[in-house]
Amino acid sequence: MPTSKAKDKIKKASVNTAQKASDTPEFIEGIPTKKSLIKERRELIVKYYDSLWKRLQRETGSNYILNDFLQSKIYIVKGESDKKAKNESVYNWKSTYAIKHLNDVVRKARPLNDIIEFTSVKTGVQKKNGYKQNIILYHKFTNDKFDYLNFTVKLTIGIKADGKHVQYSVNKMEIKK
Repeated sequence: MPTSKAKDKIKKASVNTAQKASDTPEFIEGIPTKKSLIKERRELIVKYYDSLWKRLQRETGSNYILNDFLQSKIYIVKGESDKKAKNESVYNWKSTYAIKHLNDVVRKARPLNDIIEFTSVKTGVQKKNGYKQNIILYHKFTNDKFDYLNFTVKLTIGIKADGKHVQYSVNKMEIKK
């Protein structure tokens, strides 16, 4: 029969095995990781945008975040910035995680190779909202302790005819090296 110390070592070893860096827990910072929990992630996205708008108003009196690379104001616009997220960022917990950290994503996003990627306006919704062009930037989440927190998100910024930059979408993506 194992001694008390031996039982403790076995218990610690099993806990360490269950907490490997690549194992994804059920919840990360309150975000459910299970693929089927779309409704729950949608509710969180609404909450995250609402919290960000309130914080931006309180801290800056406006609804923009300055992007370090572009040195441009990126506006977070109710009904535009959050709409696509509520419909698409709910399918992957990493996209929801990016929305939770949207302030950092918008502030720190940059082109992959320091070459700004412009795209044409593709959908009727983008045209309806007055976008003339899009800029694609990326933000890499890195974490030495947990592999599941190492991923890249694509940030699409819509540029309107008047030059105003609006955060349009944030999606988790796989980057091929």
